Amino acid sequence: MTEYQPNRVIGLESDNIYQVRKGMVTWFFGVKKGSYIAKYQDESGYYFEGSNYSACMGTQGKTGECTSRLMGGIWQSKTDPTDFRMYSIDGSSEEESSSVQGYALTLGKYVIETKSEEFSKKVGGSF
Repeated sequence: MTEYQPNRVIGLESDNIYQVRKGMVTWFFGVKKGSYIAKYQDESGYYFEGSNYSACMGTQGKTGECTSRLMGGIWQSKTDPTDFRMYSIDGSSEEESSSVQGYALTLGKYVIETKSEEFSKKVGGSF
């Protein structure tokens, strides 16, 4: 993981939440509206960091939406520039300072979530 600062920003006008079925559970993943700034890269892609707890996830339950807010942002594939996904810092919670995001990324403490064409289309049109 290395720093990456090409002045690329993704601006989302609204929340971008998508559903993925894994086994018998429907998961919700997404990012909140706001600006996502390209700050890091590795061999697989670019990491656009959101502010504070901009990533979210949850399962189909009583609410059926994102119920946990996480540190994270948007990942873009280097091999397929139209492939955008939500990433989150593994084990992050709102009790932690969001300033640790870059450090956690360099340690490999992140999760890139399942691909969604719907998510990619919405994010790709936000440059």
